Amino acid sequence: MLPAHYVCTSCSTKFLFEFREADYYLGTGEIGGEVTDKDLLAVPLRPAWCRDCGCVCPVEDIAPLRTFEAAYGAVRRGLAFDYPFSSEHGDSSEHLEAVEAYLRWRTGRRHAARALCCGGSNFLLMDVATPLFKHAECDFGVVEPATAFLGSYNWSPGISGPSNTRLYTTEGELIGLRTWLHTDRSSWSVEKLSYPRHTSE
Repeated sequence: MLPAHYVCTSCSTKFLFEFREADYYLGTGEIGGEVTDKDLLAVPLRPAWCRDCGCVCPVEDIAPLRTFEAAYGAVRRGLAFDYPFSSEHGDSSEHLEAVEAYLRWRTGRRHAARALCCGGSNFLLMDVATPLFKHAECDFGVVEPATAFLGSYNWSPGISGPSNTRLYTTEGELIGLRTWLHTDRSSWSVEKLSYPRHTSE
């Protein structure tokens, strides 16, 4: 779960996420044109500071394999679980299908968690108690999560406007952006996208 944003306790500078959700693409074909809902899996996310990009960004939340196995056991027994997603909403058949997909993904995953802004691993997790993250441009401030009401409005991603949700390979490589929803065939229009290249590369 990502906080609304982060803020410096001294100078009140806000640090905003460029995006707040992402999907893995599970399909076998090359990305492009359209993807179907069944080929998408939501990326579990944690908040972090990317040292390479100098910003807050979502990073992949990749728990040990046994955590996914525990979720699979829980859903089979009708018990509640909260990772890789919360079982609070939806029905048990949907939960079982999703947990099986996550378990297959985790079993095959090889790369360490990536910062999804650039694909790197040079980041500092920001949802841990220590160490305090000092604001480099402020003498006394530390950067802390801020809670804020994000708003309730009639927004239907892909219908009211483009969803602009980033798509990644199962190893965390950025490959596309899903934009418009086609409700008649449960698919999304997709634009190709890749990580930015840093000047040092």
